[in-house]
Amino acid sequence: MRAVQRAARIVTALTEHPYPLGIVELAKFVGLSPGSVHRLLATLVSVGWVEQNSRTSKYRLGMGAVGIGSVALVSNPVVLDSRAHLSRIAQWSGHDAVLSTLVGGKTVQLARSAGVNTELIEFEPGHPQPAHAMADGKLLLAYLPEDEVRDAVGVEEWRRFTRNTITDFDRMRREFEEIRAQGYAVDNFERFDTGRGIAVPVVDSGGRPLAAMMCLGKLDPAQDAELVQQLQSVAREMSDRLNASGDLPSSSFEPT
Repeated sequence: MRAVQRAARIVTALTEHPYPLGIVELAKFVGLSPGSVHRLLATLVSVGWVEQNSRTSKYRLGMGAVGIGSVALVSNPVVLDSRAHLSRIAQWSGHDAVLSTLVGGKTVQLARSAGVNTELIEFEPGHPQPAHAMADGKLLLAYLPEDEVRDAVGVEEWRRFTRNTITDFDRMRREFEEIRAQGYAVDNFERFDTGRGIAVPVVDSGGRPLAAMMCLGKLDPAQDAELVQQLQSVAREMSDRLNASGDLPSSSFEPT
């Protein structure tokens, strides 16, 4: 069990970083010795989940992991069911609607529906975004224990993207408390100067978040309350539909 957990931490670290990593870098990110990381990498390479650059000796996700992720995107019931619900949000609001999950300190968008007012780049599933600067990321981080947040995000390395980006952990802790109390998260131009987002959780049968449903764009703050209500209604409907079909999974998030 411990070896599986450690291997998962290495795969997660490689997922978070778009560039290949060396053994020493990986050891720092996952909190293991270089020797342990080297042994685990050898196993991951042998099964195709990780590949090594023959010139730099650095590691990246392998074709095996790419194939598994691609199959999951086209077969996972949560992702498949979300598309119709996201389309409704996008049509109603005029802005982009997104389903995303948390991978370490990044959010990864799984599905997206463009609104008529969208000005963002073409959507590519799997592109990571910094969790601390996005509504969906803050929402999902808020349900993690504090020590896991620190491990996942690396508080000392929080990057400021705009003048509104929260980089102080005490302030972020207060933000998390507010998110849990109100049931939704907002980023006020914290990632992009040109847009903001509002996110609500899609929950399992125990009320724990499975994913985040987010609307983003040039959102009018005067319409936030109405948008939150619409997002929560659609997210509940999605959870109920998946539960009725037996396809609602259990969340990996522990109660905070």
